[in-house]
Amino acid sequence: MLGVHFSSSLKKRLFVSYGKDWVLVIIMIIIFFGIDLITPFHREFSINDTSLMHKYTVDESVPVWLLVVIAIVAPVLIIAVVSLGIRRSWLDFHSGLLGLAVALSLTIMMTDVIKITVGRPRPDMLDRCQPPPGIQNPPLLLLNYTICTADHDTYEFKDGFKSFPSGHASFSFAGLGYVAFYLAGKMHLFDEGGHTYKSFVFCIPFLGALLIAISRLHDYRHHWTDVFIGGIIGTVFAYFAYRQYYPSLAAEYSQKPFPPRFSSPADLFTHEDPTNDLESGNGGHRGDGVTGTAAVGPGDPVYGECTYSASIDSSSRLH
Repeated sequence: MLGVHFSSSLKKRLFVSYGKDWVLVIIMIIIFFGIDLITPFHREFSINDTSLMHKYTVDESVPVWLLVVIAIVAPVLIIAVVSLGIRRSWLDFHSGLLGLAVALSLTIMMTDVIKITVGRPRPDMLDRCQPPPGIQNPPLLLLNYTICTADHDTYEFKDGFKSFPSGHASFSFAGLGYVAFYLAGKMHLFDEGGHTYKSFVFCIPFLGALLIAISRLHDYRHHWTDVFIGGIIGTVFAYFAYRQYYPSLAAEYSQKPFPPRFSSPADLFTHEDPTNDLESGNGGHRGDGVTGTAAVGPGDPVYGECTYSASIDSSSRLH
């Protein structure tokens, strides 16, 4: 999987270590789909609340399929090009892909939990509700969903009470935010070199996520606070997931993922074909030109590259 012909025991150890992460991702996705079937809490509302009087937009500016392309497919392609095409590192590709999966799965699960429990009406709720003509708020009280003449069992009606937070905003900031951190690490954004282009490249994914969030305001699907909090949720989980598999952006080796979870990185090369290597995954040459060896030790440059994270304080890892 990582470009090295591991022995059976090492393959098993690798599967167990990262297999748990992938299983957790799958579990969170299943939880999301399960929660999404639950009828959300129906918060009370005022018939005179102008923030709920917007017309229901049938055709969204960014439909779900396009969101998937932007927040999942595009980041995967970027990670593949950088890790496999430029760095030629299967370890980097796996770590980058797994981190992205963790960020997105955490985000959609937590976002949907909040949506279901908060039950905030969307800006177009009254149009979905179709209240009877002439109805007014009771004295000193608010109305609830039971006054709506629309079918309460339709997806459109139930979805009308899932405004907070914005799923489009959280999902886009999770996917594009993660790839922004990924690129920042590769570029050594905080190397004190003062290269403005690095900051520009770092901001481009966030700009894309911001535009998606703004589109939700244009479509009257969300209040501004919904997209604001959604963006924060996505960004927080993006950075959290990134730091599970990569060092700090200010670290000397910020471009490299953490080594695989083995007791000793040297085990990776013991009894292995000298032409194989963890980082590059191709015949005998690493990304930096160092040749692989059958068995390496602390004095070997290959060992040094694989154990680069030893120079990073272990507390910087968020495991």
